[in-house]
Amino acid sequence: MISVALFDSIAHYHEQGMSRREIARRLKIDPKTVRRNLRKVLAGATEPQRTSPGSKLDRYRERIKARADEGWTAWSIHQELSAESDYDACYELVKKLVARLRVREPKVYERLEHPAGEEAQADFGELMRVMHEGKLVRTWAYLAWWPHSDWRYAEVVLDEAVPTFLTCVQNGIRESGAIPQRFSIDNLGSGVFYKHFQERAYQHEFAKLCTHYGMMPNAVRVRTPTDKGKVERGISSLKAFLKGRKPDTLEDLRALVGSWQRTGNDRPHSNTGRRPNDLIAAERRPELPDFYPVARWREYRLRTDCHVQVLRNFYSAPYTLVGKKLTVRLDTDSVQIYHSLQLVARHTRCHGRGQTITDRSHYPAHKQRSSQQIHRDRIERVRAVGAGAAAFLHGLLQSRDHVHSDAYRALMKLVEANDRGVLDRACTRAAHFGNFSLDALRTIVQRRLYELPLDDLSATATTAAPAIAIVRPLSAYTELFGGFSC
Repeated sequence: MISVALFDSIAHYHEQGMSRREIARRLKIDPKTVRRNLRKVLAGATEPQRTSPGSKLDRYRERIKARADEGWTAWSIHQELSAESDYDACYELVKKLVARLRVREPKVYERLEHPAGEEAQADFGELMRVMHEGKLVRTWAYLAWWPHSDWRYAEVVLDEAVPTFLTCVQNGIRESGAIPQRFSIDNLGSGVFYKHFQERAYQHEFAKLCTHYGMMPNAVRVRTPTDKGKVERGISSLKAFLKGRKPDTLEDLRALVGSWQRTGNDRPHSNTGRRPNDLIAAERRPELPDFYPVARWREYRLRTDCHVQVLRNFYSAPYTLVGKKLTVRLDTDSVQIYHSLQLVARHTRCHGRGQTITDRSHYPAHKQRSSQQIHRDRIERVRAVGAGAAAFLHGLLQSRDHVHSDAYRALMKLVEANDRGVLDRACTRAAHFGNFSLDALRTIVQRRLYELPLDDLSATATTAAPAIAIVRPLSAYTELFGGFSC
């Protein structure tokens, strides 16, 4: 089919009485094309319309339109029409017709304005896996954005738990110095959780932190990222910045994210033409409140050793609650343990691993003194007898011939049953001759051998070897096992 301009030229030259061949020569087209279009001109046509045999779907057009308006898919409409015997159209024709019949409204977004100090937006974005403490770990970036000044705060973390989230929120506010009137987050589990009937509620500690800083929490609509488009775009920008970079450790990744933050805050923004570091001053309040103690709440069951295990450390609680679930509040400095909303224990928080903090009053009365303390008290009581007793105890500890716990108890009985001076002299004699046996010590005390001079060896206490009683003749063993007769 020729163009409209060429069709008009053929009609114009025909009105001037020019022949078909002359028109073809001037327009450099085939004479048959001139003849074919002159027929359309003589028939009254004003444009080069092509006659169409029609579509196979013309008789189904109204039916297809009705189904499309009801929300049917093109494939469902095609399946329904295929059940008729005289239908011979393909699915592609149905799909193209449905696409033309449906009228879609264009997506339109409202342009949001952000006055100074009105809002800050925050979100998490997963980054990459890096090495940390000898193993490969997942990492996330916490990003906070002040839309008016386009000032940003970024921090790399290892989880999205409530204490981590609250710490990041507080760090961002402290570094910027700007407390927004409204703090916007999405459906983040650390800040928002569901209750009955899909009603959302703010996480308790997050709500308290917002109250502490005088800002209103704002959970935007679910699955509507445009409500906080600034921080969403910031997450994409950070991921694009890290693309192709391969930090080896967590420290390297944090250094990269820190450089991205500093560079973005220090250069003029494309929208405002000014540096975010300069504009953030307009969003700051006169002064910041004190630090909010970030806390983590969780339930733990009290073990039979009267301790709860919290983040690989152990904290004691009253023994009467063994086996029950206790609520533990963990902040940066302390650990508070509650039962039925009553505070039952408070400890200083351990920041290492495998550490134990025990309040001995949490044990029953007969266990309030530890076995180590009892052992130390026994040693001190023996040493208080005198230098001889201390020397004998030292030798006893070096011995491997007897069970030490039994020896301690036997020695304590001698300490309680004898005069200190007598026992010290007896211990001195036993230690002098290197005999660290409790039997020898008892013999020295009973026979008053401690009164003899230390160089007198005639009365050294010895233990006679027991006689071996032969209960059957040796010939009996020969008959049992064979061999020579005795």
